Amino acid sequence: MNELKLLENELVPVYVTSTGEKVVYGTELYDNLGSKRQYTDWIKGRFVECDAAENVDYQSFSQNCEKPSGGRPKQEYIIKLDTAKEMAMLERNEQGKRVRRYFIRVEAKYNEEKEKKKIEKSSVKKTPLSSVNMMVKNVQSSLEKAGVDKIFIAAEIKRIYTDAGYEVKAPLLTDKEAMPKLYDCTEMARELGIMSKTGNPHCLAVSAIIKQMDIEENEIVTTAFTRNGHDDVTTQYTPSVLNKVKGWLEVNNYPVKIIYENSKGSLKTCMVVYQFEFDQG
Repeated sequence: MNELKLLENELVPVYVTSTGEKVVYGTELYDNLGSKRQYTDWIKGRFVECDAAENVDYQSFSQNCEKPSGGRPKQEYIIKLDTAKEMAMLERNEQGKRVRRYFIRVEAKYNEEKEKKKIEKSSVKKTPLSSVNMMVKNVQSSLEKAGVDKIFIAAEIKRIYTDAGYEVKAPLLTDKEAMPKLYDCTEMARELGIMSKTGNPHCLAVSAIIKQMDIEENEIVTTAFTRNGHDDVTTQYTPSVLNKVKGWLEVNNYPVKIIYENSKGSLKTCMVVYQFEFDQG
């Protein structure tokens, strides 16, 4: 509390601490209120009337310690502004009212300046809206060409605006907990226990199984994602496809070898181990 900065000095000096707390010195408050009582009796009595707690609403200096800014080597108190306002009100006279109104004005002025600085700081960091709009236009075009589902394009657009500091209040289906879970091949492999010999989810085996089945268009969803600052798209499937893959495994008695065709048209074999014991009937 020793590092105080003078905030206002029109009537009673008001200080601000390094943490932003507004405070006054007890002696300076006492002098401006002009109480007829002895300082020690007055301040202790007011603390009792305000139900003020030491080290919460005020702090005191020992009898042998001088004020940090110099002055009388008497018992000194640093009082939070809210408590000081209440102490001024308890004077029940015009000077008490005047000091209290002054404290209220100082607090309002300080809060207004603080909010103004916050807004200015926020606006400096913001990317110009025109630039964000252009970014959204380019991303939207790329995602549409990649066949990304409209709802996920909307979600990506919302993310871009939000990250740039522009709030988008329109709710999206992707914001709802009730949205059905989607699976990519790796997640399906993990869910069904389809693993490689090294113990990793065998996404290639799942992809090979899916290619052997009839999958409806509405069971496939192309979504956008961001990784290491780069945007990309991925194919995901509805839970119905997960069930179809599970059914294929059951019909084919959980084969340890699954054939697939690589990009060159050659037939290759996925060697599979199963992590779980499945109920086959």
